[in-house]
Amino acid sequence: MDFDHIGIFCKNLKIGRNYFSKIFEIKKKSKVFNDNLLNVKIQFLYDKKNIKYELIEPLGKKNPVDLSLRKNRNIINHVAYKTKSFQKEISRLRKIGCIPLDKPKPAVAFNGKKFIFFLTPLRFIIELIEN
Repeated sequence: MDFDHIGIFCKNLKIGRNYFSKIFEIKKKSKVFNDNLLNVKIQFLYDKKNIKYELIEPLGKKNPVDLSLRKNRNIINHVAYKTKSFQKEISRLRKIGCIPLDKPKPAVAFNGKKFIFFLTPLRFIIELIEN
């Protein structure tokens, strides 16, 4: 697995971008992706050391962001990794006690490549992305 990004929930991408720019030296940003399957808007920001941050805004009802924002927790939501051995890594993570939070789905922000989230025994979330 190769590190890809840190996922962060925010109420609004513009507010998130502005705040990130005050904290970090943001050198580039992606286009905004509307993912109607997940009901979120996504944008990637890259700092001067090329660390990638995924800002995630709610889009419509029944999205994974609103509850976390209301309760003010899990704002730093996940750490994401890409893998060329997607199914093998899913099996490996399950064997070491990670619990899948859903089934693999295609992601608009990753050109239709599949992703899946796992809750680890240490109670943090890993996103696995097909490479």
